[in-house]
Amino acid sequence: MIVEFSRAFDNLFGRGEAAVTVPPLDGAFRPNRALDEAAARFPLAGVDSLAMVSSEVLASSGRAIHRFDQGRWHKRSEYDAEILCLAAIGKECLAIALATGEIVIEGGCFGGRRYKPAQPLACMTAMAGTDSELYIANGSAKNGPADWQRDLLERNASGSVWRLDLESGTFTRLADGLAWPAGLAPDAEGPVFSEAWKHQLVRIDQRGFKVLYADLPAYPGRIAPATDGYWLALFAPRSQLVEFVLRESAYRRRMMAEVPQAFWVAPKLRSGRSFCESLQGGGVKHLGLLKPWAPTMSAGLCVKLDRAFQPRASLHSRADGRTHGVTSVAEHDGQVFIAACGDGVVVSLPVTPLGGAEA
Repeated sequence: MIVEFSRAFDNLFGRGEAAVTVPPLDGAFRPNRALDEAAARFPLAGVDSLAMVSSEVLASSGRAIHRFDQGRWHKRSEYDAEILCLAAIGKECLAIALATGEIVIEGGCFGGRRYKPAQPLACMTAMAGTDSELYIANGSAKNGPADWQRDLLERNASGSVWRLDLESGTFTRLADGLAWPAGLAPDAEGPVFSEAWKHQLVRIDQRGFKVLYADLPAYPGRIAPATDGYWLALFAPRSQLVEFVLRESAYRRRMMAEVPQAFWVAPKLRSGRSFCESLQGGGVKHLGLLKPWAPTMSAGLCVKLDRAFQPRASLHSRADGRTHGVTSVAEHDGQVFIAACGDGVVVSLPVTPLGGAEA
């Protein structure tokens, strides 16, 4: 009763979960064009997840895994189902999550093994491995990975985080009732996950949940290790319009029932390809040109985190950019590789200058 009253009070005054404010891009999030200005750009249609295994950068696209060699992508293997995400286990082992709910291991001492939990995990969004364990994020129990916009607009919180013992094959649920967990990182104090619909980074420890960073300016996704911290992919920007629509239940229901999904008022991996999309008219364009500061439903953004999971620097592709929908990051041999699913490209930049890029 108290919770319902509090929610009604927030809806009336636009506070708490009903707030429509979005944090400004400032400090470590100060806008730049680093992703679009990267000289090294490697196209790969449908690129989604990156992993670093056996000194190779690997990328998933549809049902295939590609390896990066001499400036090009080469098909490494292919499966009979959509690949949802990849994760390195140690230095030689690769975990592959399939849309069937199965996890397949390539290479290393666990190579050839297949795992499938008794409870179906059909929306695996991210994995992170240690030498003997694999952490798994299941974004939603109601929607599949391709329906992430629907899951957001339905305001679901049915996601979960699991631990898989690779030796015994035992799955243990560590947390549930989560609002689209989309990234994972093992940590000495407990695994850390990104909770996309609540825009935060959270640690699971013996006492429960501990929020490490709240109110991110975009929807956080996968987390990747770095030499001195972590990389966080943010796959779509937040906007006041979407925050407002999330408050209007009747409008959202009618929109999802009557409007084609491509034209929903919702964040996207790539927007601006149709005039029928929201925010495509009015003040968005001037003299036929899209301005970098224009309101947008898609953008490119990844953030460098320190060892305490605090933002220190960021790489951007703004409203008028061509590197939107960042879904994964991997660091290798002094370079950081960023997968932009929205534009089907992986860009690469040197890591060294980023250490001094704090705003």
